[in-house]
Amino acid sequence: MFLTGCLGGSGPVGEETTDVSMADEQFDPRNVHADTDATITWTNEDETRHTVTAASDNWEKDSEVPGGAETTHTFGGSGVYDVYCSVHGDADLSGMSMKVSIGDETIEDPLGDGSDADGGGYY
Repeated sequence: MFLTGCLGGSGPVGEETTDVSMADEQFDPRNVHADTDATITWTNEDETRHTVTAASDNWEKDSEVPGGAETTHTFGGSGVYDVYCSVHGDADLSGMSMKVSIGDETIEDPLGDGSDADGGGYY
């Protein structure tokens, strides 16, 4: 995974991409950075359904994504936006969850990669 900035720095943290996959009860990547007005596309690569659901109060989204389908959202303003799957995660960012930083905003507490107890992708 390519990270811009560093955890203690002032630059964005997260992979520079607008494409997120949903597979094996995880978002990949879990920390994303994109420019203002970027459209993020979530693609469900599983046969089971997932959701893309807002976990923070600064945006609204609750889309069910059947296996093989996708959903999008255009983020018009800078910010950090929390996301979870309501089937395999929770709004507290446990389980299947991720963060999206847009514009000049930085993810202060990036989520783990699924290999540790502090924010894997599994519920």
